[in-house]
Amino acid sequence: MADKALRVAISAAFRPSSADPIQTRLIDANANILHVTLDEFDGDRELKIKFTKILDLLADDHDNMETVAIETAANMTDFEAVKVADLICDFYYELT
Repeated sequence: MADKALRVAISAAFRPSSADPIQTRLIDANANILHVTLDEFDGDRELKIKFTKILDLLADDHDNMETVAIETAANMTDFEAVKVADLICDFYYELT
């Protein structure tokens, strides 16, 4: 499972000491998040559903998810970005 790479990316992106705006940290985390496939969560239906929700919030156009996710994150309000970051962090803690 690619959860190790995903955990590393998420922990680096959402490190409390980072001075970058939350949107920038989401964009940085996108590269690793979008390389994880739903098939990797076949054994855990709940994680699969949560991961799907994160993907839908980051990129509603699944034909070009990486570009759309970057554009989406860049244009999120702080409230929206924090909501997505919270979901990603919750997901991260469930992986560990």
